[in-house]
Amino acid sequence: MARIAVVGGGNIGGTIGEAWARAGHDVVFASRSPEPPRTAAIPDAIAGAEVVLLAIPGAGVPGLLAEHGGALDGRVVIDATNDIGAERLHHAEAYERAPGARFARAFNSLGYELFAEPAIGGDVADLFWCGPEGAGVEGLVADVGLRPVRVGDIDAIDVVDGVGRLWLTLVFRQGRPRRLAFRMLED
Repeated sequence: MARIAVVGGGNIGGTIGEAWARAGHDVVFASRSPEPPRTAAIPDAIAGAEVVLLAIPGAGVPGLLAEHGGALDGRVVIDATNDIGAERLHHAEAYERAPGARFARAFNSLGYELFAEPAIGGDVADLFWCGPEGAGVEGLVADVGLRPVRVGDIDAIDVVDGVGRLWLTLVFRQGRPRRLAFRMLED
């Protein structure tokens, strides 16, 4: 089982972190304003983690990586953020501030409701993600109860974000329910 720091304890981070804890992972929630024992300071949480989930508002990613990028060396960093309203949902250009980290993009293309209850009508939802193969991300997606679908290395980030934009459009522009998910079918 992995030692995981969840940076951001809102709906996304809280739901995923709780699912990982139920799966047996050692999960620590981190915040800039820690409230022990529920949350730890970000540097303390990162220091003890093998995996770090970024679940903060997307616009905060460059600043967080500027401040804590060096501490992420050797860790798998899963970026679950979305910078809603920006030209792009991600801030992959900021990843260079943590050159020793292994970045993955996941958990940004569905609503948190699917992380709490990943099946609709008995069908488990797919979660499209990108990042380094063999970094353990696929297992962490499965531990939340979703079916992981890797679409490539981190350079496929815009493909993953395309799924995120589709979800956002269907839910927020068309008014479809937040418990909306995707399933890849193949023959």
